[in-house]
Amino acid sequence: MGLAASQARYLGLTARKSNIEYEGQQVNQQRTALAEEVNSLYNKLLAIDVPIAPEVTDYYETNYTFEISNTDDYDGDYVINSYYQNDDGTYYLNTTRTYDKNVATGTVLKNASISTSTDSDGNTVYTLNTTNGSYTLNQAQNSSSMISLINSTAGGSLAEDEQLYYYQDDDGVTHYISSTDMQDLMSGSITSLSSYISDNKSVTESVIFQSANVELDDYGRLSSITGATNPSTGESISFSSDIDTTRQQNTDAYDAALRDYTMSKDEYDKAVADINAQTESLQQEDKVLELRLNQIDTEQNELATELEAVKQILDDNIENTFKTFA
Repeated sequence: MGLAASQARYLGLTARKSNIEYEGQQVNQQRTALAEEVNSLYNKLLAIDVPIAPEVTDYYETNYTFEISNTDDYDGDYVINSYYQNDDGTYYLNTTRTYDKNVATGTVLKNASISTSTDSDGNTVYTLNTTNGSYTLNQAQNSSSMISLINSTAGGSLAEDEQLYYYQDDDGVTHYISSTDMQDLMSGSITSLSSYISDNKSVTESVIFQSANVELDDYGRLSSITGATNPSTGESISFSSDIDTTRQQNTDAYDAALRDYTMSKDEYDKAVADINAQTESLQQEDKVLELRLNQIDTEQNELATELEAVKQILDDNIENTFKTFA
């Protein structure tokens, strides 16, 4: 190989080596960009809140109950809804009690009429005619207590001096009717008649004890109660009762939490799967670039070897040329 040819070959190899080095730099930059994308996806994965399955033990409620008996106006079964300790050491109790109460319930007789007749003594006899039969109406001897019961429990608005009449139906149930309604029905000013029944029913109502004397057990749970004060009346109530403790699972709350967890877990799994798929795609791109970079390294080594050989030929040619003309 002549001097000129060697020089041309050397320049070509040098240019090729520069191009390969530049391409290697580009590949490294691309791999760096891919690494940054993978790192961003990893940080995104770390930022996702991992759903936590609800624990059954977290959905148990501690219920406190006690019973009051032989205490006027306060007998019943009590459930403590909430409580806290007052500054003086007593306890504020928000309770619900269930007890049997005498109440009045109302019924409406729509297709009813009242007819009158006179008995042998000349007294007016009232007869109630209904679709279920006819009934003789009797004057109630003590109307005031029934009127008070009707007004307080059935939403009635009867006057205190109202006269009541009553009858017994075929089942033996006593119905009370006001004399005013009877007269209005007979005059045609009303078309239906209200009747009331005295009944003993189980009722539930809210009761608050302002200052209750409560004892705690060794575990800090309510264990007994001895007397309290009703804040609405200021009345002190003297009684003694053990407080029963039960733990009950709140199934509805647990099921709702489990449904929320299932939905959150599905969303989490999808987000993780999407990030993993993107990461895998980036890793595949990086593998292709890595293979290309290995090829570039091999080519660079080959070019370096060939450059060294061409350089040696150039040096030999130059040395021989100068010796010839020396």
